[in-house]
Amino acid sequence: MSIESRSRQLPELAPRPSILIVDADADTRALYRAIFPPHLYDVEESDDGAIALGRAIARRPDLVITETHLSRIDGFSLCRMLRADPLTRSVPIVVVTSAASHGDGARAMQAGASQVLVKPCDPADVASAARHALARSGSGREASIHEVPGEQLKVERPIAPAPAAPIKTRGRSRGFQRHVTTTPAAAPPALRCPRCDEGLAYQHSHIGGVNAESVEQWDYFQCRQCGIYQYRHRTRKLKRT
Repeated sequence: MSIESRSRQLPELAPRPSILIVDADADTRALYRAIFPPHLYDVEESDDGAIALGRAIARRPDLVITETHLSRIDGFSLCRMLRADPLTRSVPIVVVTSAASHGDGARAMQAGASQVLVKPCDPADVASAARHALARSGSGREASIHEVPGEQLKVERPIAPAPAAPIKTRGRSRGFQRHVTTTPAAAPPALRCPRCDEGLAYQHSHIGGVNAESVEQWDYFQCRQCGIYQYRHRTRKLKRT
């Protein structure tokens, strides 16, 4: 059998998912490279928001993972620009921010983020967010993401200075993924404004809590006349923010 005949019988390899990683910290980018090995992913990285924007438009990635604090163009602006361009409008974007305030998470979602993670987050959280983002995008390449029982990824972390004192409360919540999303596990209820009785428009949800066994969900709604409302699932209370 000729080489040409044998080559025609070989199964066609599925294209590797392409991921653009944007983070100013070299150690963080190295950690992400360990999560997404080159034999399974086509990974490109940048420490500059403007360069990342050019690369995404020139070569549309399947997924973008970006920090908010970047040179020239920050992560919020990068999200807005990617959503504004027809070539990258539908690309899923996972935003990782070191700012734990709800304001930054909501700002990232409004800018076009598909999901928001708050540092410090476990590598398994990043891998899980990437898998779900690819699945929701319908790219058909999500099967290439590592499926690890319990999401416990073993990666070589960059060496970092030891903390001055251990934080005793982090042990239970270290692997718990706090994030802002528009597709929460618990469906947001249909609510009306307690002031003007107008139907409230759902905006996004904040998922938090101590650990995976004690998940909290806050839904945020908007009334065109009266402003923003927060609904807490555990207490079933609605309040104006």
